[in-house]
Amino acid sequence: MPVAPHGSQTFTVDELARAAGTTTRQVRALQTRGLVPRPGLVGRTGYYDTGHLDRLRAILRLQAEGFSLAALATLLRAWDSGATLDEVLGLRAPPVPGPDTESDVFGDLAGSAGWSPPRRGRLLSLVPSTILDQPAAS
Repeated sequence: MPVAPHGSQTFTVDELARAAGTTTRQVRALQTRGLVPRPGLVGRTGYYDTGHLDRLRAILRLQAEGFSLAALATLLRAWDSGATLDEVLGLRAPPVPGPDTESDVFGDLAGSAGWSPPRRGRLLSLVPSTILDQPAAS
């Protein structure tokens, strides 16, 4: 068995499929669609490395979460080309709060009530502010 770069483990297609919890047929189908790169060949035997295994596991996990193979192909092409998530989605990066920017989405309301919200990720912390910003029913 050949030694992969950086001492990573190598796999035949059967071993790769078994390690990822899928079938050889699925590995070959994903390879045909360009989602899994071709293996390195030694004679007539293809050998995959841990990079292939990581990518295959990611594909299978995202597919189980509902991503289509077409969407995965787009994401992986972007990943391979070094594109950022902002570029893939066609969005501008959100502004990074500076020292003069108030990052507390509850503003003075929470401070005056003597309550401070738990810290969460930026995206999740926006949800309560959109609820609070809705006009009151008359």
